[in-house]
Amino acid sequence: MANKKKLVKAVLFLIPLAGIAYFAYDYFAPQTPTYMTVNAATRDIKSRVFASGTLAGKIEVDVGAQVSGQIKKLYVNTGDVVKKGDLLCEIDPEIQQNDLKTAKAQLKLLDAQIRSKQAEITKLKLENDRQAKLLKNAATSKQEAEAATASYKMALADLDALKAQYEQAEISVSDAETNLGYTKITAPMDGTVYAIPVEEGQTVNANQTTPTILKLAKLDVMTVETEISEADVVKVKPGMDCTFTILGLPNREFKTVLASIDPAPKSAENETSSSSSSSSTEAIYYNAQLDIDNSDGLLRIDMTAEVNITIDEKDNVLSVPLTAIRDDDFAGNAVLYLLDKQNQIVKQPIKTGIRDEQYIEVISGIGENDRIIIGDDVATAEAEAMSNMRGPRPRI
Repeated sequence: MANKKKLVKAVLFLIPLAGIAYFAYDYFAPQTPTYMTVNAATRDIKSRVFASGTLAGKIEVDVGAQVSGQIKKLYVNTGDVVKKGDLLCEIDPEIQQNDLKTAKAQLKLLDAQIRSKQAEITKLKLENDRQAKLLKNAATSKQEAEAATASYKMALADLDALKAQYEQAEISVSDAETNLGYTKITAPMDGTVYAIPVEEGQTVNANQTTPTILKLAKLDVMTVETEISEADVVKVKPGMDCTFTILGLPNREFKTVLASIDPAPKSAENETSSSSSSSSTEAIYYNAQLDIDNSDGLLRIDMTAEVNITIDEKDNVLSVPLTAIRDDDFAGNAVLYLLDKQNQIVKQPIKTGIRDEQYIEVISGIGENDRIIIGDDVATAEAEAMSNMRGPRPRI
């Protein structure tokens, strides 16, 4: 009976030990690694360059004042559609009207002086001719004859000076008439008024800079002014297909083509020789333009556009996820890691083509049935691939 109890106690003692040993073995035993795999598949791939930009009118004009004065009347409001020649604004014309009156008065004065001088010349010519005859007959002195001739020639010179002054006065009248016309500001083209930075009663000064009265734009065709990075600008050229979206309609794509690319970055407009070296480390962007029909008036100035420029595209090509690529020279050569039928890792070189944000075209090197390793366990995959290159690794 005593031996039976000892046996029971021994069994009860060994059971927990066996369980602990089992779990310890299971915990410390080498685990066979597992990997996430995918198969190559056929799909459409579109290689693109991404850029951001803003919308502007195809043609934008700042309509300014060419004369100084107080704004008497604004005939348009923001958003009005105008035709070329329509009256937009009127500046108080009183100063220009007075200038014109002064110029015309000066012209009349010179005209009177010219007629007076012409009458004087007629008189002096007669006296000069009379003195010449008298001198010929020795009836007058040589001195009196010469004085008559000099007076006549001086009068002719005075007449030429008056005629020159008259021409200047005519120009002054013309300028005054032009300046008076400038007090009525008309539309230089068909378009839409999109900004009026002045108010009625405000005084503008055109003596130093041309003050902007309003801004006019053609909005039936809009231009996307986008910036392309230095790294991407070598990949694009005018005529490439483009799409863009706006913040208000993120799911609607507007289709157009790349119209032009500036030959120099925008910073070159303000860059000087002294500042060029200091800015050499800054990111360089080139402006590009895309035109888009806006006959429905949906697009507006200064809207933000997210632009996609299509560099290349192919349909129904064999491809793999970019996450499967282990080594890539970006010149058509890359490396994948495959699982063979014995679940051994194999390093596989491939030839690649175009790529998008997620996938890359595979030209050769694998088939649709190959199991391609993806995921984050790159170090383990590489270690096993190197081991397989030296020979099979024993499995437990």
